[in-house]
Amino acid sequence: MMTLPLLSALFTAFALALYVMLDGFDLGVGALLLAEKEETLRDRMVDSIMPTWDGNETWLIMAGVALLAGFPVAYGILLPAFYLPLIMMLLALGLRGVSFEFRYQVERGRLAWDIAFSLGSVIAALMQGVIVGGLIQGVAIDAEQFNGSVLDVFSPFCLLVALSVLLGYVVLGAAWLHLKATDALRLFAERILRLATPIFVSVAGAVVIAAAIVQPRIATVWAADYPFLVPIAVVFAACALMLVRATGGNSDGRPFALALVMFASGVLGLGIAVFPDIVPFRLSLWDAASAPLSHVFLLSGAVVVTPVVLAYSAFAYRVFRGKTPVEGWDS
Repeated sequence: MMTLPLLSALFTAFALALYVMLDGFDLGVGALLLAEKEETLRDRMVDSIMPTWDGNETWLIMAGVALLAGFPVAYGILLPAFYLPLIMMLLALGLRGVSFEFRYQVERGRLAWDIAFSLGSVIAALMQGVIVGGLIQGVAIDAEQFNGSVLDVFSPFCLLVALSVLLGYVVLGAAWLHLKATDALRLFAERILRLATPIFVSVAGAVVIAAAIVQPRIATVWAADYPFLVPIAVVFAACALMLVRATGGNSDGRPFALALVMFASGVLGLGIAVFPDIVPFRLSLWDAASAPLSHVFLLSGAVVVTPVVLAYSAFAYRVFRGKTPVEGWDS
């Protein structure tokens, strides 16, 4: 029965990884929205994510359900620990949804909705980074209950991680625009990629160093798992270098593919660093697991639902493949 919690944890990690990579690029596009002054180009930026952006958030819901059903003890610890960033993230995602719909319904005042959409994207990305930083930093628990402060997650280290996540999403968003856009908007994406990628790599490196200082067990993990972590770090750095070199080249999609691999390697490295804990460095996934029957129910649902969501996503990306029409998808 020890295998069931492991499978549930792998499914949770899989859903979170897909959310980070898929919703990450549309959060990045949203964050970049106000960096473009021309309204027509901002319209094309939003048009590029319009067919798929809401479906990407499905993976976040699936990860949350899996955590609640498979690891209720961990859920009961993590939810109060991250109340503030979670609430702020959800409100920001809601703001994005409202502003996304309303910006298409008005002819005047569209800039206000663009500002709302961009702020929602930035705040959501930052709060996700704060949560990741809080997990690495460590959650204070006592007798399997959270006993820290809700303000613990707003430490300098967590804010550094938040900046790193936002910059990573900006790279993903710019790479997506490099894939989907033409002419002036593609040149805009190229400028952002050349500027943001080195900054993101530098900040991510600072996060790695700071993590070993803030969380001493990180250094122990590095010493034990370096045969796995060193190749991941090499892949991350190589993808960043190739991404910059591929920007503006003949291949529209290579920067986006490299950005996805770079992000996937970062997520994999984080997963290896915290395994086998579900509350990093505090509680293992087996100690926090629910009854075996709950895992059977969860995994049975995952086996049915996951292929459907994957098929729908693949269908949507295939239908709306290629460059975004200048007139938008509704034309």
